[in-house]
Amino acid sequence: NNFFFYALTTTYLDLISTITTHGITFANKTILITGAGPQSIGAELTRALLTAGAHVIVTTSRPSSTSFYRTLYRTTCGRGSSLTVLPFNAASRQDTSSLITHIYTTILRPSTDIDAVIPFAAIPENGRQIDSLDAVSELAHRAMLVNLLRLLGHIKLHKEQRGYATNPTQVFLPLSPNHGTFGGDGLYSESKIGLETLFNRFHSESWSEYLTICGAVIGWTRGTGLMSANNIVAEAIEEEDVITFSGAEMALNILALMAPEIAEACEEEPLYADLGGKMEELADLKGLSTRARREVQGLARERKAIDAEDRLQERLLFGEEKEKGKKGEVVRKPRANLKVGFPALPGYESMIAGVTLPGRDLVDPSRTIVVVGFSELGPWGSARTRWDMERDGALSAEGCIEMAWIMGLVRHFAGDLQGKPYVGWVDGKSGEAVHEADFAERYGAYIKEHAGLRFIEPELYDGYDPAKKEFLQEVVVQEDLPVFQTTRANALAFKSKHEDKVAISAVSEDGEEWNVQFKPGARFLVPKAQGFDRLVSGQLPTGWDAARWGIPSEIVSQVDPITLYVLCCVCQAMLSAGIEDPYELYRHVHVSELANCIGTGAGGLIAMRGVYRDRYLDRDVQSDVLQESFPNAMDAWANMLLMGSAGPIKSPSGTCATAIESLDTACEGIMSGKVKVALVGGTDDLQEEMSYEFANMKATANTVEELEKGRAPDEISRPTASSRAGFVESAGCGVQVLMTAQLALEMGLPVYGIVACSQMAGDKVGRSVPAPGQGILTAAREAASASLSPLLDVQFRQKQFEQMRAQIVQGAELQVEKARLEGRLSPHAAQVIQKAAASQIRQAQNLYGFDLRQQEPGISPIRAALAVWGLDVDDIGVASFHGTSTKANDKNESDVINTMMSHLGRTKGNPLLVVCQKYLTGHPKGAAGAWMLNGGLQILESGIVPGNRNADNVDQALQQFEHLVYPAEAVQTKGIRAFMLTSFGFGQKGGLVVGVSPRYLFAAVDQAPYETYRAKALARQESATRAFITGLNTNSLFRAKKSSAWSPEDEKRVFLDPFARVSLNDTTYHFDAEELHPDSDDSTSETSSGILTAVDTPGTPNSEPLVESCQKWVEGAVATDGSTSVGVDIESVTAINIENEVFLERNYTAGEREYCFKAADPAHSFAGRWAAKEAVFKSLGVPSKGAGAALGDIEVQSVGGRPVVQLHGEAKQLADEKGVTKIQVSISHSGEMAMAVAATTFGGKENSSHVLCYYGL
Repeated sequence: NNFFFYALTTTYLDLISTITTHGITFANKTILITGAGPQSIGAELTRALLTAGAHVIVTTSRPSSTSFYRTLYRTTCGRGSSLTVLPFNAASRQDTSSLITHIYTTILRPSTDIDAVIPFAAIPENGRQIDSLDAVSELAHRAMLVNLLRLLGHIKLHKEQRGYATNPTQVFLPLSPNHGTFGGDGLYSESKIGLETLFNRFHSESWSEYLTICGAVIGWTRGTGLMSANNIVAEAIEEEDVITFSGAEMALNILALMAPEIAEACEEEPLYADLGGKMEELADLKGLSTRARREVQGLARERKAIDAEDRLQERLLFGEEKEKGKKGEVVRKPRANLKVGFPALPGYESMIAGVTLPGRDLVDPSRTIVVVGFSELGPWGSARTRWDMERDGALSAEGCIEMAWIMGLVRHFAGDLQGKPYVGWVDGKSGEAVHEADFAERYGAYIKEHAGLRFIEPELYDGYDPAKKEFLQEVVVQEDLPVFQTTRANALAFKSKHEDKVAISAVSEDGEEWNVQFKPGARFLVPKAQGFDRLVSGQLPTGWDAARWGIPSEIVSQVDPITLYVLCCVCQAMLSAGIEDPYELYRHVHVSELANCIGTGAGGLIAMRGVYRDRYLDRDVQSDVLQESFPNAMDAWANMLLMGSAGPIKSPSGTCATAIESLDTACEGIMSGKVKVALVGGTDDLQEEMSYEFANMKATANTVEELEKGRAPDEISRPTASSRAGFVESAGCGVQVLMTAQLALEMGLPVYGIVACSQMAGDKVGRSVPAPGQGILTAAREAASASLSPLLDVQFRQKQFEQMRAQIVQGAELQVEKARLEGRLSPHAAQVIQKAAASQIRQAQNLYGFDLRQQEPGISPIRAALAVWGLDVDDIGVASFHGTSTKANDKNESDVINTMMSHLGRTKGNPLLVVCQKYLTGHPKGAAGAWMLNGGLQILESGIVPGNRNADNVDQALQQFEHLVYPAEAVQTKGIRAFMLTSFGFGQKGGLVVGVSPRYLFAAVDQAPYETYRAKALARQESATRAFITGLNTNSLFRAKKSSAWSPEDEKRVFLDPFARVSLNDTTYHFDAEELHPDSDDSTSETSSGILTAVDTPGTPNSEPLVESCQKWVEGAVATDGSTSVGVDIESVTAINIENEVFLERNYTAGEREYCFKAADPAHSFAGRWAAKEAVFKSLGVPSKGAGAALGDIEVQSVGGRPVVQLHGEAKQLADEKGVTKIQVSISHSGEMAMAVAATTFGGKENSSHVLCYYGL
């Protein structure tokens, strides 16, 4: 009857209801929470306070939990909220003082204060009774009671010093109904009871102006760290009419106590809030818990026994090796699917779905540069494994296998293992069989520890330990040193250097052993060791060995490491292109048309060390070390061991922008026509000399300072984060294979992306070599009126091109007709006119396509490059940033890209997603741009934009850049049309690349040729995948060439013959001496119908020049008895619409259609046969029935690779009437034009000839 409701209780309950229905705000409030780990009440409170807009300061003793807090903030933050995470040891007196000092002096803004403190830090003491109290119990007591009181005292002192007496800090005491009722929990109860003295101290001590007290009795809360062991008995507790709470429910209860109404009441007197859920009323909590636990455990034992019996029965029924599920299916461990990672090639309609390319005729495949292969070697292994980590933050099953192989943890085995046949992976040390499904569990932790950004491992760097970095100190001898013996040569050398500061004398009779004694004044260089604070770097995975790729041991021991990096990457880039033997390229291009443009920022550091340091220290150094120090040595080795090319080797050095300079150099070569294929990329090593000098420049992050701030090694690189403090250096290589789209489609190579634009730029006058600049803004240079130019209208350009093409064809027709009338038309002259017309058409095509800026220089290079593909600046979905994690670069780069977007008119609200890859890989210098480009290509393929997981707090200085968004987690998009990347190198090296999805290239191709290409590409990919897996299994990814593709005696002929191409002999590609400068065989053969055929002259590189061949053919064709009439026809490939089924059926027989669709390029095949039909018609000399007349009666068959004319129907009747005895035809191709020459012989007439020519549209 004495029980009554405290009025504030009603207010409190109303607050809970209000919060759950309308919410609550803590905007502009600062809350300190100690102890908010995963699955804790503190974490739930943090989540709620952030949602309510508070500034929450959380402490943690585990650096690994920072990722948890990042996720927590991103998923729950409200407007204006912020989260600060600080390292803190609650049991440390020094940390307790330093924490509060740091908050008040560094974190809090002037005139701001801590509004509330929630000290939830706790240490479990399970299993400790009074007879087993130990140091852990004392530690926990100090953390939960003694240092908690110290914490409050330090808050009071700082508030007093600042005069914050009118804004008392609300302190929540985490009390407990467990006053020994659980038992076996050390000094936990004593710690909680001790806190209750603050209720009295509030009145008896002098701090009530600064602190208020609200004690919250925390009831049974399920799932928290302290109560996790008791979760299984929670149900039994609730059966006793005791309320248990989830973490979120208890957080809500405490949150209501922080409402202004309760906080104001605490200023009058301390409050005691009983949130125990009547737990204190349980008479025998310990006994109840013990009984409930025993029941649960007994039930679990019964179920385990039944399950074990069921499994035993299944093994007896189905055998030892197979385990059966409840439904009887065999449970098999999953297998991995190792693959190269080729781009998907769906059907034509699926490939171009959503792609609109109204100006497809403006795309010139011979000037379209595409990436057909790429690879890398870095801290996270290959491009595939790095993408796993960048995309998902974890390795896939295939990634685990590949990384384990790279690190030498496993090897493939085929043979008898423990008396049984076995094919699969075995442990690299024990030889024990390892199933693919077990790789993550067995090797995952080791891989994570020994890959990526981590502490430098001295064994990987010849003993280099940054904590003991070696220097030489010069010292002067003060007294005579002991005598020692050495050789005569050394003694004389010492005398030559030190003169009177050394005494030497012969000892042995043969004069070879001498005594040496150094005198006062002699100088020595004495080694010393000092601590160096750059302790973390991006090293290659531990255990990486170039010999595992198959590189010969003599090469491994001779060359610099960067050469090994390049060799590994080049061979993998070739496989990524589906090319198993690089010599295959010489079936399609001359050996002079393959360039190697791979560059390096610093060159071979180990080789240079040998030249400069080791030689000076008189250590053993190979005699030819100088050659390995040259930057182009790595390219020379790649050519000597793999490519065997006579093309240019260009080795750019653009410091950190080297890879992009390499790509830009290659693009210039391909666009100019000097080369058709190029290897591009960059590489650099990681060694102590460069690491030390980067530190002297203050460009790299100080590891010691970062560790003191609680950062883990893999968190030190934090691009765009407010706390970024410099880059983390790394090592590796990245390579891409570039070529024209025309060649890629012809060979059936994968197309990963289109290089739409590349540009390098310097900056300005200055005195700082590494200063960031904005010269690359010139890629967006554009006049204000340019955006209004009609040239940006694709349909306008298409019409202009069509008109110009018609004019060119009409002009060619007039030239032919004029030559005929003047009696000087020959096949040679016709061919010259045809080539000129084809060249002019291509020039017109590029004038309105790739060379758009020649007409309108005011259009920016970026806009012009995108316009070719029907895109604009709004279609750029991703910007891959150089993002080094330095204060200057990240802000400057953001400013540059945002300025570009604004200047080019990007729509506001269309976010440009920023990718900062170096948070994961570190900064590899020369390879940086290549890795970024690889990532961009992977984004195009997957549509996934990876986030910067280390961007825990994006710098507020970057908020001004309205077009940019800095995602911290991966974003799955509907597809990326285009991306851009920027790379900046010390020494005014700015680079930019714009990449476009390969779907736009395929949209410029008709369905039939695409399906033909797709079939070839899929077959190639299947073969290359087998080669890749075989290479892994047999350690033979790299296969060094033993000889060139030509014999020594044929070398000059190969170099001098522009049409020299290899042929496939069994399994090898080789130049056949008989095919060098071949003589054409223009013989004819007679068919059963009496109609003859001549050589089909496709303009392939293996044929002799077309003009000579055509001239010889006609001379042979007309040098026969009777009268010969010659007809010539030239057709544009694009003029034949092979999508028009009615047209094809009227003009081509079923056999012709089948033959053309099976050809490598159906469009060219149909155009060639159309030109042949027209040429035959002209040579017959019969009246035309009009432009719409069908030509189906003139059939051009293929017999033995030669075109054979077969006449049917009315055409055959007319031929018979005219006495036709022979029809010969030759078909040739040049670019986008097809030409045919037909010679018809009429029997019984005088020997004469004439030529009829017609150029078709």
